[in-house]
Amino acid sequence: MDQLTDSRKRAFTGLLVGALAVATAFGVYQAYRSSTIADERDKFTIQTDSLMTVKKNLEEEIGGLTKDLNDERDENAELVNKTEYINGLLAQKEKVLSRLNKEANSLRSQNKSRDEQITILNNQIIALNDVKALMERNLTDLQANNATLVSENTEWKVKYDELRAQSDELNAHIASLNKKVDDIIYDSPADNFKVEVLKPNSKVTAKAKKAHTLKVSFVVPEMVKTSTEDKQLLYLTILDDKNVPVKGSEKEVSIMKGEKLMPIAVHATQTVDFSKNPQNTTFMFDVKEKLKPGTYKAAVYSNNDYLGTVEFKVRNSFLFF
Repeated sequence: MDQLTDSRKRAFTGLLVGALAVATAFGVYQAYRSSTIADERDKFTIQTDSLMTVKKNLEEEIGGLTKDLNDERDENAELVNKTEYINGLLAQKEKVLSRLNKEANSLRSQNKSRDEQITILNNQIIALNDVKALMERNLTDLQANNATLVSENTEWKVKYDELRAQSDELNAHIASLNKKVDDIIYDSPADNFKVEVLKPNSKVTAKAKKAHTLKVSFVVPEMVKTSTEDKQLLYLTILDDKNVPVKGSEKEVSIMKGEKLMPIAVHATQTVDFSKNPQNTTFMFDVKEKLKPGTYKAAVYSNNDYLGTVEFKVRNSFLFF
């Protein structure tokens, strides 16, 4: 009985030792397997992190390129079509980034295999590199176009400045001509001047030696009464071709011409009521000394105005006329 009991004890002890050995071996195997899996996971994590870092760097480069493109776009307002194309690229980039983000989220949520995740990340990097290269090419094109536009703008600015200077010079010339026209209109407000050289019998003649009376007539227009007093004393002065008064003047007076006093020889006077304008006015001057053949001028003034001048000629007498 005691022997049987000892035999059972030994058998139970051996079984217990064997079970312990098996358990120990299984534990070692599980630890080795866990270590191997952890190493594989760490390697995968490192590789995934490295790819994610590359992806992040590419995204940052694309972000920088996007800023550069936007800067160039702001400086090149005339490249509208090119800008629209770049906007399309930027939209394409946004779509690519959106798709990449969706795929990354899908990877995390679906816990896909390591090889599939690496493949997807590599495809994303290729796509990002393509977008980057395209944007770099277009940035280069924009910079070249910008340089061309700057050169063209400089040339056009030089031409514009030249045309502007010519335009300013022309405008100044036109203004000067307009002022001269205004001065002429203002300085000679009277019109229809006429000089008739009369013989003693009051018939008209062109011969110097037969000139007896000079009849000077003109029309005072309505506009003159707006710039002067109603009744004005007008003066007639007659000058030769050297601006020397002819003989027979009544007196000499000083009149205002512009802002200066000017002395004139008076050959005849006439009082005119400017409130009745327009009206015809006539001066009569009896020649005191025979006129020489040549050109003469008859000018009319008031105390404060110059009304106008008319030229007339008298000639030599010929044998039969």
